[in-house]
Amino acid sequence: MILIQVREKAQITIPSRIRKELGIKKGDYLEIIKEDDKIVIIPKVLVDKVSVNLSAKGEEMLKEAIDDVKKGKVKSEKR
Repeated sequence: MILIQVREKAQITIPSRIRKELGIKKGDYLEIIKEDDKIVIIPKVLVDKVSVNLSAKGEEMLKEAIDDVKKGKVKSEKR
């Protein structure tokens, strides 16, 4: 068990071991949600909105890739 303390302005520090394991770096975005009596922090990736025209195969591949990410089948790159 890792115990952390809430600091001034409600700030917390995510332990370095956990940051390294999850690939969390300075400037990354984290989603915070409340589940019952727990706080859950989820690393997020922001993607720029772009306009592209994909072939039918490209659309299929993109949908499959997005589904894989949603299902957690994609691992983050170690930096």
